Amino acid sequence: MKYFLSEKERKASHSTCYHEFFKGRWDENAMVYWDSESLNIHDDLMIALGLDRLIQGIVEEYNPYGETEINACQWKRICAEAEKLGGSLFEAVSELSPWAEENFRQNSVFTILGI
Repeated sequence: MKYFLSEKERKASHSTCYHEFFKGRWDENAMVYWDSESLNIHDDLMIALGLDRLIQGIVEEYNPYGETEINACQWKRICAEAEKLGGSLFEAVSELSPWAEENFRQNSVFTILGI
């Protein structure tokens, strides 16, 4: 993958400046960060791509420092807007799409865990 890292790859980077895309609803009581099924994107890349601004424009509750749930309808809007904007932002969203679609087959949301 070009934009997102698996948990194994994130761990090898020795950095925690990542946004974790967690399958399903995150249980803050379990405190399970860096799940093996999660995908991660570095904070600098998220900002450079404008992915944070795109999400904020669609999901008003988006919190880059906390938890944000994304439902299937919101995800479709994110994908559509990314396609309109094109470029690397669209590439990144397209890279995440198979993971998101797999998630929605079993879960009503996925959760972005901010840095």
